Amino acid sequence: MSILNKKLRHFTNNVLVQSMTSLENAIAVLSRDNEYVDKILECFSVDKTKEKVIQIGNVKNLLEDIFDLDSMAEKKDLRVKVRDIVLDKMLEDEAALFTLYGISDLDLVKKLHADHIQVESRYSAKNDVLEIHKLGKFANFCRDNKWSDLLDYINEYIRNHTKNDEFCSARLIRPIESDRYLLRAVTSDKVYRNYGINFSVLVALLSVNRYAISTKSDVFIDNYQIDDSRVYLSFRLGAPVRISDNLELSFSLILENDEIKDSSVSFSGVFQLMYTSGGRNTNITLRPNTFHYPGEMSYNTDMLTYTHSMSVEKVYDKISNLPLYIEKYVSQVAKYARAIIDIKNPNEVKSFIVEAVSKAKKDEFSKYKEDVLRKLAAIESNSIFDLFEALRSVEELFGDDIVSREYWRKKLFTLLFSRGKDSE
Repeated sequence: MSILNKKLRHFTNNVLVQSMTSLENAIAVLSRDNEYVDKILECFSVDKTKEKVIQIGNVKNLLEDIFDLDSMAEKKDLRVKVRDIVLDKMLEDEAALFTLYGISDLDLVKKLHADHIQVESRYSAKNDVLEIHKLGKFANFCRDNKWSDLLDYINEYIRNHTKNDEFCSARLIRPIESDRYLLRAVTSDKVYRNYGINFSVLVALLSVNRYAISTKSDVFIDNYQIDDSRVYLSFRLGAPVRISDNLELSFSLILENDEIKDSSVSFSGVFQLMYTSGGRNTNITLRPNTFHYPGEMSYNTDMLTYTHSMSVEKVYDKISNLPLYIEKYVSQVAKYARAIIDIKNPNEVKSFIVEAVSKAKKDEFSKYKEDVLRKLAAIESNSIFDLFEALRSVEELFGDDIVSREYWRKKLFTLLFSRGKDSE
């Protein structure tokens, strides 16, 4: 569960100027908790003195929601030694109390009148800390058996005997209505740059805006979810592409960034197939799990990624290739679409999907398994239209559960594309 209530929105096509905003406003909003703003603008050759409108529909709503979230909490990263993060107490629901010693943040020291602070963990922070010393499962065992004295002894022993002076970054957050800081995550202190939500959104807006202008495409934000630590942002790029008399394809670029993990910031793609039959319309959304970089033989899960160890200049160099990657990606998914639509035995394909669902064991999917099987059983798939309707109804089960929904889209793409190729 998020620390702050997440903002989530879904939009239909909206490229009205009223839903857009000025570059000046975007910079003002996204400068908070973003120490690299000036370097980003320099790389993109942005002249802040010139009034420009970001040519992306619904961006105004996005920035308003980010501003609201940023106003609800204070974020702070503390550089502390790993051995100076001490477990005080194990709590229920995968949480724990820790004390951080040796704080060097002068503003916080002045506020606390001390060089240490007790924090309660959120998300995976408890395990992040405990697994440094391989204590995660054992600490849970001690908690469940009321062996807190043994756990206290072990933690004191570790602190007194470890010679590890390695530093880490303790990522804290304090909701405005609270006087207590929460520990969101513990990340590496080695060449880790804070490419947080606002950094990644600003880079994405500048890149997609450049794409919209250079290609003269209508671009709008069709959905997003943002909370205190994560962003999932979808840009619908251009008008639908007609593949055949009864099939159109639309493409969305997805930005994902998680402030509580060391993982890369990623751009990936999803595509929607809109199928017409007998005056009726249906659609399915798929997420390819491979992407072929132009000029290379390797395939990658994401279209483009950048890590927290890269310089801003290196991030810009990578992001500059985005238009080329989008062009290649759309070309590839058009081939995927043709293969899928050529499936000869849709009911057999549905049975193949049912079998795969029955064997699924991933946590992000298993909780939906029974509902998915019931949905699939409820619709006979004697045609491509029927198959699409059955699969579309399954996606509705996931609602705003991004992790499970994206897992389904990837799995479904693999299953449909493999059977589509078999039909050739």
